[in-house]
Amino acid sequence: MFMSMFKKSLNLVLLSSLMITPLLSVPAQTYAANESVEVWLTTADPNSEPAVGLSPGARLTKKANINFATTTGNADYTINVNEGKTYQTMDGFGVSLTDSSTWLMNYKLSSGKRAEVMERLFGNTGIGMSMLRQTMGASDFAWSTYTYDDTAGDTSLSQFSIARDQPYIIPMTKAALAKNPNLKIIASPWSAPAWMKYTTNDKNGTGKLQAQYYPTYANYFVKFIQSYQAQGIPIYAVTPQNEPLFEPGRYPGMNMNEQDQIGMIGDYLSPALKNAGLNTKVIAYDHNYDNWSYPNTVIAGLKNSGKSSAVAGSAFHHYGGDYTAMTSMHNAHPDKDIWFTEGGFGDWNDKVDGSTQGFDNMINEFIGITRNWSKSIILWNAALDQKDGPSVIGDYNTNKGMITIQNSDNSNSNPEDKVTYNKQYYLLGHFSKFVVTGATRIDTNSSNDIQNVAFKNPDGTKVVVLYNSQTATKTVKVQWNGQSTNYTVPGKSVVTLKW
Repeated sequence: MFMSMFKKSLNLVLLSSLMITPLLSVPAQTYAANESVEVWLTTADPNSEPAVGLSPGARLTKKANINFATTTGNADYTINVNEGKTYQTMDGFGVSLTDSSTWLMNYKLSSGKRAEVMERLFGNTGIGMSMLRQTMGASDFAWSTYTYDDTAGDTSLSQFSIARDQPYIIPMTKAALAKNPNLKIIASPWSAPAWMKYTTNDKNGTGKLQAQYYPTYANYFVKFIQSYQAQGIPIYAVTPQNEPLFEPGRYPGMNMNEQDQIGMIGDYLSPALKNAGLNTKVIAYDHNYDNWSYPNTVIAGLKNSGKSSAVAGSAFHHYGGDYTAMTSMHNAHPDKDIWFTEGGFGDWNDKVDGSTQGFDNMINEFIGITRNWSKSIILWNAALDQKDGPSVIGDYNTNKGMITIQNSDNSNSNPEDKVTYNKQYYLLGHFSKFVVTGATRIDTNSSNDIQNVAFKNPDGTKVVVLYNSQTATKTVKVQWNGQSTNYTVPGKSVVTLKW
């Protein structure tokens, strides 16, 4: 899944907004005085945080409303919300319904429990996630390695089939769409069929696409999108290759350098989609922050060859470097969008020894990702079992799911209905439950002690997500439209305000 396991620093500076030039000025509007503000709180207890989930305390808990007023008392920090300065438009927040996740949901939950889980993940009474990133064929989190055409030499793709996805991946994806019909789905392959690659191995490990198979592989994408559309599952965007600079060895992967990707997107993939009448976006890169020169080269190369329209933008992961790379990418190509498409959390970046590091790390990232031009936050596995699987790389592989589903027998039966909602669920929920597709990020000041980000939804409602990273309680003043409101935030706590 990732090239290397880097420990994320808790001291990432969130003042990157200073580098940002507003995209748009919006005329001032008139609002009612004393407007009521919803307050939602999640706390972390530094003395008793367990291995999964949050310690006892508030978990995306609704608190009493507060109100704006012309004058309020003193505060430790002030956040100025300026909706006249806007940045990126949000596509949404979500997760990946991997082979592992959907198998657990389908076979280890009863129908009633499954409906409950889907509502809590995608429904209006839950956290209302609005995006998915789906694997095209197998990833590391699957029961077995496969692609949609493993018949060697089948250049006509006559044997192409999504039958492997039919038993549980497609049904669970449909269940998510039933809860949120407007879900935006990004799809990514971990590997082309082995017979298309320069390699003696199977779908796992090393190798790159043979030049003669570029047209065939482009048609492979077309068939995938059409097959999923026939199931009632629209594909919003694709990336040509998951983590194109990493050849994992133990699970599917494929090398695709910058020049390969320029050719794949500009000469084959984008034209094939257009010729098939598909409006699916093509997004470059889909790999770590620390090599943003790759998408910069790809997009510049496509522009230089007159094929700028072939690519919508670039996608990033967090397993190397930091999120300020997305602002660098935006500054290089302000006409192209940016997405964060994969963020895994586990032992490697989430301490489970009683500290709050995992909590700090996660909310710091979520705020930083959105303050650095990303249109999305998409986390990795929606669900894993208590052994961090099932996975082709084995048990206890350091990754945790958004939820944990108990799995005792690895059989396609015996629902156990034991579900734990982990930190990912509650902390992403501070965004996904309140910030809808089409929202625009708006301007706020930020600091290391009270990190924050703000949005304006299409219906005019405003959302501020803020984090008190200190252990001591702090009072925060939010100023907006000539009014202000104060809220006292417990130490190590996340608050979402909506009005």
